[in-house]
Amino acid sequence: MEDKKKDIFLWSQIKKGDTNAYHTLYDRYINVLFSFGMQYTKDENLIQDAIHDIFVELYRYRMTIAEVVDIKSYLFKTLQRDIFKKLRIQSRNIKFDTINDTFNAIESIEDSLIYDETVFQRNNKLASALTSLTKKQRQALDLRFSDNQSYEEIALILGINLESCRTLIYRSLKELRKKL
Repeated sequence: MEDKKKDIFLWSQIKKGDTNAYHTLYDRYINVLFSFGMQYTKDENLIQDAIHDIFVELYRYRMTIAEVVDIKSYLFKTLQRDIFKKLRIQSRNIKFDTINDTFNAIESIEDSLIYDETVFQRNNKLASALTSLTKKQRQALDLRFSDNQSYEEIALILGINLESCRTLIYRSLKELRKKL
């Protein structure tokens, strides 16, 4: 509990523009974030870039950042999202091998078509499963995962209490998993 209080204090100081608090938060979480990132990829440079991107964005938007209840969870979730984003971009890039000033595509067109078809089928299944949900369930999931809203914000928007909001999202995800 003491760590959460320190985090909340640091967060409030960062919002006020205190660079020492910013550096303290970075030093406090750099190693644990790096270890967390290693669960998703062994590319150490990618993990370091993702961590630095998080803290650059935090510094850039320090005056307008929202109040966060659990700083550690926020940092972990943001890092996970950034790593996945970087891995998706990395996997889509066609790599070229230069030999005698010519480019040879490593990824074949057939592989690209198979990938596109797989993504298309998966997206169709997801779209079909989403249409089977109620409007309120779809709205809650959209707010949570597309707009990155907190449970508290979603509860306010939907006009329900916090526990009902959590239950709504949990049951919606459970129903989606069952249909997929």
